[in-house]
Formats: sequence, structure tokens, C-alpha cells
Amino acid sequence: MTATSVPALANAASLYLPLVVSDQPVSGPPEEWSQHAHDAQRTGYTPQTVPYPWRWRWSWNGPNTSGGIAKVTTGGSLPRNVQPVTGGGRVYIAAGVDGVFALSEATGRQLWQRSGIGAIRSTVAYDRDTNAVFAVSANGRLYKLRAQDGAILADFNAGQTSDLPLPPAVLSDRVIFSMGNAVFAVHKQTMHQLWRYNAGATVATPPSYSPSRNVVIVATEPDLFVHAINNASGARQWRVRPVHASRTFGDPTEFRYGWPVIADGAGYVLVKVRLDWETTWRDWPQTNSEMRQFLIQNPGYQALFVLDLDDGSRPFIANVGHGGYGDGGYMPMGPQPVVKRLANGREVVYTIIRARHAYDSRWDSHFGEMMLDSETVSGLQGGDVRFIAYDYPPGSADPYLLTDEQPNVSMAGDYLFGAHWEAGFAMRILDRSAARGSFSNKITTQRLATIATSQDNADACPFNASHYCASGLENTRFYDAGFYIYYRQGAVYDKYWREYASWTVSNENVYFVSTDGAVVALTSGNPQASEVSSLPLVEAPLPPPDPQPAAVIPYTEARAWEGRMVTVTGTLRYIFNNGKYVLLGFSNPHQGSFKALIRKADWERFGGRPEERYQVGQEVRVRGVIAWYQGDPAIFVTTPEQIEVLEQVLAQEAQ
Repeated sequence: MTATSVPALANAASLYLPLVVSDQPVSGPPEEWSQHAHDAQRTGYTPQTVPYPWRWRWSWNGPNTSGGIAKVTTGGSLPRNVQPVTGGGRVYIAAGVDGVFALSEATGRQLWQRSGIGAIRSTVAYDRDTNAVFAVSANGRLYKLRAQDGAILADFNAGQTSDLPLPPAVLSDRVIFSMGNAVFAVHKQTMHQLWRYNAGATVATPPSYSPSRNVVIVATEPDLFVHAINNASGARQWRVRPVHASRTFGDPTEFRYGWPVIADGAGYVLVKVRLDWETTWRDWPQTNSEMRQFLIQNPGYQALFVLDLDDGSRPFIANVGHGGYGDGGYMPMGPQPVVKRLANGREVVYTIIRARHAYDSRWDSHFGEMMLDSETVSGLQGGDVRFIAYDYPPGSADPYLLTDEQPNVSMAGDYLFGAHWEAGFAMRILDRSAARGSFSNKITTQRLATIATSQDNADACPFNASHYCASGLENTRFYDAGFYIYYRQGAVYDKYWREYASWTVSNENVYFVSTDGAVVALTSGNPQASEVSSLPLVEAPLPPPDPQPAAVIPYTEARAWEGRMVTVTGTLRYIFNNGKYVLLGFSNPHQGSFKALIRKADWERFGGRPEERYQVGQEVRVRGVIAWYQGDPAIFVTTPEQIEVLEQVLAQEAQ
């Protein structure tokens, strides 16, 4: 691998030094990100790179021409886990109840939309052989759409339904997809069934395919089994339960919202599980031997399982802990592993790893590389991890990623990406020699441009059509130089929360899909090239909030009163202090429901710890302006006068 030049990022507003990197030669037509996680193995890796630096090319379902919010989809966002895929000069995006959109790869202009096929909650797949797009609908049908115009060419009815994201896998002659308690193989030309596998439980993951073994891998719930299916016959090859016996589906321990990842050269499949919030609070060691010993002694903390493709046996323990976009006592499924094949044919894994660091146990995640054998790096064995340097916060001597904010990982060549709920991180791996990888001597990287949801620091740079700010980005946190999607729009994701963000790379574009469902395409070029097209930002003054509550409403109606001052009534069902704020929930679990939030800066007004002031079962009235938090309606409470406990009010009135 050779690099013609390495651009300096700091104070480089006018610097444009192309960097052409390719760790594997790509022959023939360019390799495309044509299905979920790039390929039927779900590796999350492509050898194709887009030379750095990048410039803004286009966006969709995101900003308007002045950086405001201009949504296209119903509800404004996209389903969880959805990634853009490409083929035939188009970008295809699954959009839930809106069906499938096709955009121009060059301009982002909408070319067609196919609706009326149920809710498409799963990444679609493009097939070059048939020039078709395959879409799995929540209604249980696999649709074959003509790529040019979205016309329905055929469909296959599974006879079952599912709201889970279950993207299809396209192989040389067939499409394989999960639905209900079954997995189906359908001939991609004729759309007739080749085989059907009855899993005996809900199939919670999309299928992944191993070419070397000709087997399909899925995972089921609530039994927590991983299945290998013979692709020739549809018969069971093996079935194992890798999760420790102490773990059950009700913990929760879940496979849903993840996918099996095939390391075909090594002969393994990697399967991630979601664990509960409490796993966040255990300190992790910094050495591999200590990590392995910790996981042997605490098998319920094992979150990533490596299984032999031949028989489902476990060759070693993966030194990887659990994390994700967690909050308020809730930890969702976190990042899935990425498998990269090196130039020598060996494979390594890229993911997020943990190690004791600073403050509390949430401040302990890092980008990392995991071994699949004992030959790739001398002195390391399968399951051992190596730390990758990435200085967040920028310039910090003690960098970290929060374990309850672990970014989703993908990779292109030597470019490693992390998709956080507020920002996208990007880096190029420089030195991964055998001497590196310990906590004190990490694998080195070159920091690339960050992309933030909104630039809320108008003093750093005025809005311009390049969406680039060399002076640094600021949303709710500070970032270094890079791109912003919106301008002075705040926490856009809280209103359009989909619990997932991603990076993909295909056909000279780098795509970032934000947590609010905006799709951004970057391509090679001068990041400030569009400044000549700079547009003034026209801001309409915000109306002052209602001085008095406009209405008294039950908590179930809060979503319809966005931006209005109201009094919300209900019974407290969940109270939680996560160290950053106190959450008062009106349902348990609190996801999808109204909540009151008290930030740490305001706790002193409540006499210390607000969670000690209120109790589950109390009927309360909460007064304030309805805002948004992670997709749910919320009131941010700053004083105790905003919350009335009805029992106390009645007692005072009786005196």
C-alpha cells in the first residue's frame, strides 16, 4: 500500500492534497455496496476507497438550501438499521411506510419512489444480474422491483409478517431472507421457492452466507440459538446456543437489530448480542489476559461470540464488551463487528472495545482490532484485541468513547468509520505493525473530517453551501474540522431519533446516514470548493413560548403538542438517574412515551438528588414546553415548581 501524500488537517482551510489509497487492487467494474453490510457475508467492509479529502456532494431527507430542516419521508426519519445501497447509477433507500426511494448517484435527485408494498423496514439489495432491487416488506413479501423505475416485476409471499429489520442476501442465483419463524431461498429469476427452513422460533436476524461452506447463518429468539442451514437443501447443518445459561431473552439478551458476520477465510461466524444496561458498570481490564480471565469468571458479560462455521463450536473468547446508544437504564443493540481481509489473505475484525480508563466505567470504549488466529500478530491469539488511537475529544491526552454512546463501525480500505448518534468519525489507519496495539502504544491513525448533525456555533463559520467548517464544529459537543448537515438547528436527532447511524462507501461516494435519517453523499475534492455558492442564512424569529399552559393533557397526547406550553398529567412508572440527568417516565419501559427530564445542572434546585424527591406510583402534573428527546416527547424541567405531586397538593388543600 502506498500513499502519495498525507494532508494536514489542522488550520488547513485552503489545503487540497489528494490522497489515493488502495490496500487491495480492484479489477473490473468498481465494487459496490449493493446490500446490507456490503455483501452477503455482512462483513461491513469494502476494499474500495474514495480519495481524501472529501467535499459535500449532495444530501437527501436532510437540510434545505440554508441549513434548515427539509424532510422528505413520512415522519421525517428512516427505519433503524437502514443503509443506502447502489447499483446502475442509482442509490436505493428503504423508507418504511414510504416504500423504496431511488436517487441519482451523482446528484441525489429523486428518480422514483415505489410505495404500496407495505412497510420496507429493511435495507434493500441491488442485483446486477437481474438489474433488480429486492425489498423485504413487513407484510411478509419479498418484492422484486425493476431498478430503472421501481415497477413491481414479481413478489414472493412468505405467509408470515415481521416488523424487524431483515434485509435479504443476494447470491449468484437466489435471494435468501428471514420472515417469522422461517428462512426462505427464492430463485432470483423466477421467484419460485428453492427451500424453506423452519427455525422453530422467531428468526431475529437477517441471513448471512458463507461461500466456502455453502451455509446460511441466522439467530432466533427467545431461545437464543444460532442456526447453520445447508444452502443446497435448506436442511439444518447445526444449531447451538452460545449465550451463557444464566442469560435469557427476558434479561434482555437479544439478537434482534444485529446480524451474523462471516469471516469466511478464518472459517468463523461472529454473532453479537444485546445485553442489559447494568453491564455498563463493570470496569474492564486493559490487557488481553486480564480481559479473558474476567470473561471466563463472568460469562454473562460475553457480548460477541465467535463460532466455527463447520460445527458451531466456540474456538475462543472474544475480548469485546457490550455497549450502544444507551440511556435512561436502556442499552440497545450496539455496533456489529467488521471483517477485513488483509493483503496476505488473513482476516481481522474491527469493532468497539472496552478497557478501564477514567471517571466512571462508561468512559472506557475505544476503536479496536480483534484477532481471529495466532498467526496474524506475533504473541496474540484469537479473541485478543488491539487498541486504535483516535483522539476524541480532539487533542485529548486521554481519549475515549462513551460505552453508552458506542458508534456503529464500517470500513473501506484503510479508512475506518464510526457513526455516533450526533456525529460521524473517520480515520485512516497508519501503523498497525505487530509492536503496536497495547493500551499505551496504540495503532496509529490519521484523523479525517468529522461530520456533525448541526453547526450551532455561528461564530466559528457562517453557513455556506460547502457545509464545511475548518474552524471546528459544535453541536451539543465540540468537534474538530469537518462537515455539518444542518446549521443552527440544535439536537435534530431527538425529534427524528432512529437509534442508528451508518457510513457506507460505494462508487466514488462516501455516504453518511445520520440518526435523524438524513443521507449525505461526500466525494473526493476540495472540501471548501462550494464556498463560492455560499447562501445567507435567513432565520425566522422563534415565537415566544406560551406564558401559561395552553391545555391540561394526559401524557399519551404529548406528542401532538410539540412546542406548546402544557400541563401533562399521569402516573410515574419509572425513575432513573444516569449521572447526567434524572428521568421521570410515565411508562416502563419508557421508550416511545412522554418523559420529564431534569439536567444535572438543575439538581441543586431540587435539594440534591431529584430521584429521591419522587416515587413510582405517584400521580403528577408536569408543566413546560413539549420538546423532543431521542424521538420521544419530553419536558425539560428546571425547577421543582414545574412538577406537582397530586397527593401532596390535595393534602395541602385539606389543611
